[in-house]
Amino acid sequence: MIPVLTAHQMADADRYTQEELGLKQSVLMERAALAAYSVIDERAELKTLRVLIMCGPGNNGGDGIALARIMRERDIYPEVVLLGDKVSDGEAEQISLLQKIYPDVKLKKEIPTGSYDLVIDAVFGISLSRPVEGIYAEAVDYINGCHHMGAMVAALDIPSGVDATSGSIQGCAVMSDITVSFGAFKAGHMLYPGALYSGEVILKDIGIPAKVMDERADIRIFHDSEICFPPRSPYTNKGSYGKILIIAGSKGMAGAAILCAEAALRSGSGMVRIYTDESNRQIIQTALPEAIVSTYDGNMDAVGLDEAFAWCDAVAIGPGLSRSDSAKEILRYTIEHAGVPIVIDADALNIIASDADMLADSSADIIITPHVGEMSRLTGVATEEIVRHLISTARDFSKSYGVITVLKDAHTVISSARGDVMININGNNGMATAGSGDVLTGIIASLKGRGTDSFIAASLGCALHGRAGDAAKRALGADHMIAGDIVKYIH
Repeated sequence: MIPVLTAHQMADADRYTQEELGLKQSVLMERAALAAYSVIDERAELKTLRVLIMCGPGNNGGDGIALARIMRERDIYPEVVLLGDKVSDGEAEQISLLQKIYPDVKLKKEIPTGSYDLVIDAVFGISLSRPVEGIYAEAVDYINGCHHMGAMVAALDIPSGVDATSGSIQGCAVMSDITVSFGAFKAGHMLYPGALYSGEVILKDIGIPAKVMDERADIRIFHDSEICFPPRSPYTNKGSYGKILIIAGSKGMAGAAILCAEAALRSGSGMVRIYTDESNRQIIQTALPEAIVSTYDGNMDAVGLDEAFAWCDAVAIGPGLSRSDSAKEILRYTIEHAGVPIVIDADALNIIASDADMLADSSADIIITPHVGEMSRLTGVATEEIVRHLISTARDFSKSYGVITVLKDAHTVISSARGDVMININGNNGMATAGSGDVLTGIIASLKGRGTDSFIAASLGCALHGRAGDAAKRALGADHMIAGDIVKYIH
């Protein structure tokens, strides 16, 4: 897994590397500038372009000054703007080097009026902790104006104005085409809207040991190679891959049960049983003959549920369940009596919103999969606040109720009760379609039924769901995708 750091964690890793390991700040700046140059040089014929480097007063600005010197060494002549009256010690050292070696370089103090082909954003970096105002806001507007006119924009470490921890925008922010991230990915690269402003994020080593960053990280993302289903042994049978009970589908909502069940089967489950309203029996048996169907007729059948619980390895509950009195009774009984891991989604979450303590009262291993609106109902916190604080919202809920929380957004945050976090960064806007969440629930339940650790099952389920959605988009286009297409591309 790849570590993802907050602003504080990255600053601490940087400090430790300098103070405890003895790697000087000037060396880190030099390596950051060389890394940025290598990335930009691969993407542009620099000697043919008008280049502007916009530098702020801190160490990110120092990276920009070092980059200007490296460009001059290669017969590239960038224009450099230095904003603010004071500079950090590290930036002052870089300015001194630049002016000694290339005394003709003038550090302009005013925002230019001309146009450029390439603009380097070295204004703030990860240290920004307040809204962008004054001349700095003017600089951001100018850079974005250049971008709008066709200039390529490259940000050093993170686009100026993006909060490196939350991905929120501090008043305004640079819209970059590429971001060269130094040492480690930042959470702000992964969370929206910061992910949108960051463009393509390229991670470059600048000398901070990987162990130093890994020890500080409590947020991670998967390597592409890690996004795969558990291996299957040659000597097995259908009982070897998990028996999944899906409690879903009220009258007129058979589709949610079918999507969830087929996703579980496509994800490798050996057997899937659907517990649903009697009115759905014929529809489900026709659409998905591979599934076992058990039904209730209006009222919960405790005996039937107990038998199903004894049969299964994991339960998924909620898709199309409704919020009726019988649905509430079924949900409460499941949480209290299932005795196996439970994945809770959709209508079941809306029922819990009126009585979240039923989660705390359960001894079951529980994974919840709310989108932002459902999490708002669960917590009473406005959706806007949740979007600004996805990680802390998921963590707080997981710790409070002892559950795994899958907080679904454009990039989904998964938190354990211990506070470990994964961010899922694949998937696309074509997956914003009815039934997509039912598919995710089926995938996670399947992984859990196969014995996967709950936190990994939830995290890997999101990654596999996103990968299927990306394959569907490549084949069909975002506008033409439906949830069933995601199921077809599970692999």
